Amino acid sequence: MKGVILAGGSGTRLHPNTKVTNKHLLPVYNQPMIYYPIQTLMRAGIEDILILPGRENAGDFAKLLGSGRDFNADFYFKVQDHAGGLAYAVGLAEEFVGDDNFVVIFGDNIIEDNIIQDVQNFKEGAKVFLKEVLDPKRFGIAELNGKNVVNIEEKPEEPKSNWCVVGMYIYDSKAFEYIKGMKPSSRGELEITDLNNIYIKKQQMQAGFIKGYWFDTGTHHSLVDAAYKLKNTEKPMEPLSLEQKDAPKVVLGGILYDTKKWGYGTSKYLKYFMDSVGAQDYPNVELVFVDNSEEESNANTDFFKKYYPEIKIIRPGFNTGFGKANNIMIDYAKKQKADYFLSSNVDMIYNPGVITELVNAIMKTPQIGSATCKLKRWDFENRNSDTQGKTNFLDTAGHQITKEHRFLDRGQGEIDHGQYDIEEEIFGASGALAIYRMSSLEDIAFKNENGKMEYYDELMFMYKEDVDINYRLQFAGYKCIYTPKTVVYHDRSVEAKTGGLIGIVKGRFGRKKLYKEWSWLNHHIILKKILDGKFSSDIRLKTMWFEFKSGVFVLLFERHLVRQWWKLFKMRKQIRARKEQLKKRVDIKSHIEKLMID
Repeated sequence: MKGVILAGGSGTRLHPNTKVTNKHLLPVYNQPMIYYPIQTLMRAGIEDILILPGRENAGDFAKLLGSGRDFNADFYFKVQDHAGGLAYAVGLAEEFVGDDNFVVIFGDNIIEDNIIQDVQNFKEGAKVFLKEVLDPKRFGIAELNGKNVVNIEEKPEEPKSNWCVVGMYIYDSKAFEYIKGMKPSSRGELEITDLNNIYIKKQQMQAGFIKGYWFDTGTHHSLVDAAYKLKNTEKPMEPLSLEQKDAPKVVLGGILYDTKKWGYGTSKYLKYFMDSVGAQDYPNVELVFVDNSEEESNANTDFFKKYYPEIKIIRPGFNTGFGKANNIMIDYAKKQKADYFLSSNVDMIYNPGVITELVNAIMKTPQIGSATCKLKRWDFENRNSDTQGKTNFLDTAGHQITKEHRFLDRGQGEIDHGQYDIEEEIFGASGALAIYRMSSLEDIAFKNENGKMEYYDELMFMYKEDVDINYRLQFAGYKCIYTPKTVVYHDRSVEAKTGGLIGIVKGRFGRKKLYKEWSWLNHHIILKKILDGKFSSDIRLKTMWFEFKSGVFVLLFERHLVRQWWKLFKMRKQIRARKEQLKKRVDIKSHIEKLMID
């Protein structure tokens, strides 16, 4: 699916503001008007976008928007040499669209709703988007028969409905053939209403219904109304600075755990972690921790009571594992009306500016559901040296996924020589450090058998819960952005091995049995939930072949994992219930598989 933004016109209703610039470049609250239709398309998973400005200001659009890299999209430009009507402008997109379907949106429309399901379900014909209004005589109004549009009438004296036609449509590529056969109206232009009527006569025009606010910002009055609405409902999209008083709220959550039984504790890291977090410049962050230690009085709680008594510590009284502990903190963040939740290990130290850069990355477009940055190895034993134990070995540059459904940390163990210094879309963020948009977490949450909403899947006690949430975010149409602009140093306790099957086998020796059992079980919970016939046969075959090889290895060398097969079988009803609640809004072959590596 391609996207086309109509950004021509003289904007006479906005004079004198448009005497020296195009109306689509005017500010609406905190960003140019043209940003809003771009964000509407990107929320729908559309990354290839053609922008059609008039010739007078075409250079200004290119100067403002560039190639689209800052939006994680690809922008194309084609100049409208003269005014010929909206259908004429649509016809200019023929070479760009080719045989694809495409969404047309007017550059002065601000729409809150996400049309990703309309985009993914569209096959052929056309779809017009409608919004219910109180004064239908002022608009183009659609007459409906169910979800089929049977007539569109401009400013009717006796409206047949209250469904106003907004400036957004989906067409198949036959639109260009129809436009070539159209005749100019009495105004001497090719009207988009006439194009829509062709589809209506062919009984190929469907209706889509817009929820939330909609503004056509072509007048001074609507421009002001939109700005006030956005100011009261949205957060700033420009890069953050210390002076901003309305910076989005971030809740940073970490898990604490000290136990003599396992010989592991987080308390030894807390001084260094808290010092680095305290040096951050982000102005609106709150910390919360879940202490999974069994003992009520332990080194973690003692540290916070002594040095940071104001910080919220939640004690379940038992080891809840990774997923449930994060769910507890996300629920807390929701009560605090946070905009973002930053899930962070405490066995790490932050460089200055980490939180600010992560928020800048995730705020670039509402389609971004998560973000992460470059993690390097922290040599904790040398923490008091001149280098503080900071190394130049990569820990992770985010998660990547193979065609056989192995999940890897990009760059793990490599020397950092700039090979991951490009901001880019990746499969997902490592659970060691990930910032999530709260609205995206709430969107993908599912109801468990007890009626409670879960963000992380609590069937998974530990390991690969981050992979599962990455997959669910991708399915729902949310992107994960990796930013190389900042660095966190991590003292990783368990390292995954790469380098093919032999490398994986070598890496398994020396790992604790329990860790391998958690990892195996959770991996297969994920596969049970996500793998189906919507994947290509190539991906399914490669996944099954790898599962066969790893199954043989288990039977020969790790027979203790056989017990996990039985445990997986007993979970089948719970897994099925979670699978049924997955929000699969994207086309798997074009969206998920393009992120897979060999």
